[in-house]
Amino acid sequence: MKNIKITSLMLICLLTLSSAPIIFANSASAVTGAVNFLPNNFQSGTDTNHEIDLSTDTSYYITCMLIARYRYNIRELTDATVYDYDNFLAWAQTYSDEIIVFSKGHRGVPYLSANPPNSNHYSLLDHYGNNVVDTTNIYQKTSSKNVFTFIWHCETALKYPGNGIPPYDTWGYYSMPYCWTHNANMQQYGTSGSQVYLGWNNNVPGNNYPQPRGGSPQYEYEYESSAHYWYAHVSYLFWDYLCQGYTTRQALDRVAVQIHGSGSTFTSTQLMNWLIVYGNQNLGLP
Repeated sequence: MKNIKITSLMLICLLTLSSAPIIFANSASAVTGAVNFLPNNFQSGTDTNHEIDLSTDTSYYITCMLIARYRYNIRELTDATVYDYDNFLAWAQTYSDEIIVFSKGHRGVPYLSANPPNSNHYSLLDHYGNNVVDTTNIYQKTSSKNVFTFIWHCETALKYPGNGIPPYDTWGYYSMPYCWTHNANMQQYGTSGSQVYLGWNNNVPGNNYPQPRGGSPQYEYEYESSAHYWYAHVSYLFWDYLCQGYTTRQALDRVAVQIHGSGSTFTSTQLMNWLIVYGNQNLGLP
C-alpha cells in the first residue's frame, strides 16, 4: 500500500526534532511547499539488497527535517507513481509560492525506441517502471516557482545548454534542469539567479564505485571507506545543513568537512564534476 505520510509524520517528526535549533524556523512570508518523491523502483544488478529500506529510512528523515523547518505544506511519497508526480506537482503549484522538490530513484529514456530514435529526453522511473517524462509529466506541472530542485536520478544534469535558449525538439521541451525550472539561463556552479537545480552526470569517480557506466550513486554504495560513510549519508547530511539555513555551496562544503575532515571542500571531493549544481549555488532553501 502506498505510503503517504502527512499528519502523522508531522507529529512524529516534530516530537523527534523537538530539540532542533531555532534556526530551523522559517520567517519568510511566501508560502513554501516541499515534495519528497521516492519511487522505490528496484533495479536488479544496480541496486543492492538493502537499497529500498535504506532509501525509505533516509527519505523519512529528510522529510522530518523539512517539516521542522516549514511545519506545513510538506508531502512525502514513497513508492511514488506517475499519478503521484502529476498530482502532487500540480498540488504544489496551486498551494505554494515557492516549491522544493527532492526525488531519488532511476531514470529512463522514453523515446529511445521511437522512429526515429530520440535520446534528448529523460524520464524518472516510477515505482512500477513507468516513465515520468520531462516534457509532459514534469514541464507541464512545474514553473519558475520551483526554486530548489534536487533530482537524485541518473543523468539528470545532462542535455542542458544553459545558453538562454530553451532546449526543444519535435517531442517538446527537454533536459531535466530546464523542465523542472523553466529557466534556460542557469549556469553550472553559478553565483547569480533565483533558482537552484542539482542533478548528476556521468563523471563517475575512478574508485570502486560499482556502476562504471555512470549516473547517480545508490545510497548503499560506499562513499568513504575509512570513515564508513555511504552515499545515503551524503544525502542526509546535505539536507540537514540546508534545513539549518546554509546555502547550497555551504551545505556541500560542510558535508565535505564532516566526511573528509577539516579543510575539505566540495571542490576537493569525488562529487565535484559529478554532482552538478545549476543556478545560484549561493542560494539555499527559500
